[in-house]
Amino acid sequence: MRLCSIFTAVLFLPLTSHATTYDLADIKSNTNVAFCKNGTIHVTGSTYDCTTNIVLPKGDQIINSSQSSSSLTAHGSITLRGQNVIGSKESPINIKAKGTWLKINGNSYVLGNVSALGSIKITDSEIEGDIETNGVGGNGRSVEFYGEHNVLNGNIIAQSDVYIESGMFCGDIKSKGTKVEINQLESSLSNTPIVVGNINALSGINLNNTTVFGSLTSQGHTVDTGFGTTKIYANKQAISAMHFSINNSNTSICGSVTATLESSSNFNHYCGIDEPNCSYANQTPTTCPIPSYIPECKITPPSENDLNLSVTPSDDMALMCGDDLPQFTATTTNNGEVVSAEVSAVLSHPDLFTLEVVKGQQTLGANQFISDENGELVVRVVPNNIDTISLDTNYTLTFTMAKDTSKHQTVRFMFTPFMFEAYSKTKSATLNEIRVIAGKPENVHTRLLACVSTGEPVVASNYNGTPKVFHPLVQPLGGSEGNFIYSAEFKDGLSEHGLITNESGIFEVTLSDHFECEGFEECPEEGKVEVKGTFNVHSRPWTLAICDNQRALPSGTSEQGEGFLAAGELFSLTVKPIIWQPDGSVSGSVESARYCDASITRNFTLDDAPAASVVLSSEQHTPSETANQTSKLLKSSDSLAQAHNSAKNDQFVFNGLYWEEVGSLRVKANLESKYLGMTVNESDRYIGRFYPKYFQVQDQEWHYPYGQTFAYMNQPFEKVTYDVVALNANKENVKNYVHFSSNLQQHFDLGELSSYSDRFLPPKPKKVDWKLLGSASVGTFVIEKPSTNATCNNSPCWKKNTTDKQYPDGPFNKGTNSDSSQIGIVTTKAVDEVNFFDNSEMLTQQPDIRFGRLNFQDVGGNQGMVLKVPLDVEIWQNGRFTTNFDDSSTTASGEYYFSTPIWSHAPANNALLSGVGTMSIGRMTDIVASQIDSAREQIQFHLDLDGSGNRIPWLKYDWDNTTSEEENPPVTVTFGIHRGNDRIIYRGEPNMLGLN
Repeated sequence: MRLCSIFTAVLFLPLTSHATTYDLADIKSNTNVAFCKNGTIHVTGSTYDCTTNIVLPKGDQIINSSQSSSSLTAHGSITLRGQNVIGSKESPINIKAKGTWLKINGNSYVLGNVSALGSIKITDSEIEGDIETNGVGGNGRSVEFYGEHNVLNGNIIAQSDVYIESGMFCGDIKSKGTKVEINQLESSLSNTPIVVGNINALSGINLNNTTVFGSLTSQGHTVDTGFGTTKIYANKQAISAMHFSINNSNTSICGSVTATLESSSNFNHYCGIDEPNCSYANQTPTTCPIPSYIPECKITPPSENDLNLSVTPSDDMALMCGDDLPQFTATTTNNGEVVSAEVSAVLSHPDLFTLEVVKGQQTLGANQFISDENGELVVRVVPNNIDTISLDTNYTLTFTMAKDTSKHQTVRFMFTPFMFEAYSKTKSATLNEIRVIAGKPENVHTRLLACVSTGEPVVASNYNGTPKVFHPLVQPLGGSEGNFIYSAEFKDGLSEHGLITNESGIFEVTLSDHFECEGFEECPEEGKVEVKGTFNVHSRPWTLAICDNQRALPSGTSEQGEGFLAAGELFSLTVKPIIWQPDGSVSGSVESARYCDASITRNFTLDDAPAASVVLSSEQHTPSETANQTSKLLKSSDSLAQAHNSAKNDQFVFNGLYWEEVGSLRVKANLESKYLGMTVNESDRYIGRFYPKYFQVQDQEWHYPYGQTFAYMNQPFEKVTYDVVALNANKENVKNYVHFSSNLQQHFDLGELSSYSDRFLPPKPKKVDWKLLGSASVGTFVIEKPSTNATCNNSPCWKKNTTDKQYPDGPFNKGTNSDSSQIGIVTTKAVDEVNFFDNSEMLTQQPDIRFGRLNFQDVGGNQGMVLKVPLDVEIWQNGRFTTNFDDSSTTASGEYYFSTPIWSHAPANNALLSGVGTMSIGRMTDIVASQIDSAREQIQFHLDLDGSGNRIPWLKYDWDNTTSEEENPPVTVTFGIHRGNDRIIYRGEPNMLGLN
């Protein structure tokens, strides 16, 4: 899902002399301030408390220049009359009415929390902060929003009702006492509420023509989506209520519904965003049609007007017999941005001329005009009667901003019988302006025109000469001409010569010379006349090169190349308006990485330069599988747009940039509108690789051997699977990581992260699979023991401690009275960057590991008897060995053994072990001792647990304590006990009769 910034309409505060700005930093305790009616302000720390009511007149502002955050409270009520600003982004001011209600009237901005004991009523205003009310009875709805333009970036917590007519709300909405009602007006495009957050009400929730990016919870009542087209986009559960009422079949809901539906209810039901494979959807496909753009509430406080006006050309002339007339372009701006504005245009001789609108429009008032949405007003001067006009005489036209008469400009024009002019060779039409790219040569065609007796203009072909050329910079004032080069040599009245400048702006080129005019109209008696002509040169930057700032901007991708930055982390870049480079395209996008050393058009950044706004945008470059997504692209904690005069050292520094996804971006730099009527080439730059900032273990599973619920030390696990999710710097899921080349996806092993690090050294995973689960990139890693000859050296396995005095030890992770392991993910080589947070590398399920051994009981009996040899499996616990009653799976065979006679009256190898069995709650009696020939003897047997025998070496133990090596379990069996009259007691021979 993409969070797109919705910049609210800029509402300019009127330039009135009575508007007042109050600075809390200047207010001393126990002083009278105008907005605290009939009371005083008490200052305690960062809290400013009015002893009565606060009433802020229309247009007034309250700031605090010395506090990062402060509070303004009133013992009674608070009223903002309208067009007020409270606080700033740097120094928010919380406002609180401690006694009763709080009202905020139209076009106001509050940057801080808003709270009241009574109701809060807000009309067409913007709030950056939480809204909370205690909702005393009788004061109406607890929180009420009226009008069509409301923006809240914060939560609403109301003790009573929440009522909203329209607006955009980024935060949770909660009514702790009654209900939430949104948009009870008729549906209209300008009156459609949007909520990016969850809605919770003690009573009902009534929506109409509302879009919600979150869930709805009515505690024991009804959710009603009204007659409008309501849309709900939830991650999992969309609605939880007693009843759900729907009156429009076009209602769309993503997420589960836990409520009783009316029998006639019919709506478009999709799976929740994070569970695309649900079973409750009634649409095909079931995937939630989440919009590409999810609104993000950005509060844009108003700024004061700074209107400006620029008119070109400053001088113009027209041939008295020609069709071309003097024409002027006025550009209107406010705070450096082009705006439509009222302009008056007054002629010095209105009886001789009439103004004709070419672009823009004329209002009902005399000489009153309005520039178009691009801030342009173009007017043409039309003679009422050419015969009444004095030739070669300057007339004037004055343009004035209607709302700021101090901003005005006067231009001149004349009609003449002879003139130089620039023209289009292909169309043979007059050109009042020549459009060029800074640094690129441009051929300019000029001609000398004269009037003949038929009243037609003709080229004065008798003119051969080189006129004087002047080319002052008209806009910006005080700028550079940038090595402006142009000369015009005429032959037969025509000229074609190259023109170049390395700067941007408007230049006025004037040609002047003396010309023998005999045979042409209005030629003086001496047959020679001075002739002039002007044309403007509009020069633009070639493109806006995207360049490094504090760090290099590599171009790594999801497939190859260098890494750049973790997703979600801030970076910066610079944008430079540069001149044309040889072989450069004159249109289309320019890959600008190699042009960062090109010369800059410095005029572009001057205050008086033509208004322009440099804008950054982006599209995903890689991975290609998701390159068309628009839900997450380049963002800024500051701004993605800058006015032309905000440059530093002739370049625009964009700070606070970030991308919440991984891969690479194609970042683009453009102007928001045309520059002097021309389109500056878009520039682009491929930036990457963005990679995950954090990794977090998600799920894991220990596959214990032989169906056990535990593992013995030195006993290999069947396998271990663990899932790792990739996250950005905000600890949010990233989707693109699954599409990275496998060699650029981070590989994670398992290891013990505490002092037991040498006890758990599993091999590397042999299976790795990254998949997209919902909105998360999840890598599944599998470590398996080999199918044959599995040992602790080639399998996931917890080793016994045979190197120090902690032998035996454990158990681990077996209840509260046990040691704890800290097994987690580790990496020996970071592909890009590997970070964890809050033990996110730790497996949440640690394995049950026990030190085990097999222990026989010595037996004895008459010679020739078959004796049962009891065998226990024991674990070390609480400082001693005890039977492992959880083991009913270990199998042992008496066929594998070694024997050593202690004393014997029989041939060698006469005694033997046999039988095979499986433990039952930690014990087995299936192994027996017997003889081939009946004889008296005592034999020590060792059950072979190694790979050549029972293959359970993890149950060996250091029985003799002479070395650190472990031995097979021993048992002493005695055959041929002579009992007599039971007078002889054989000590040390338990169960000597073999009758277990």
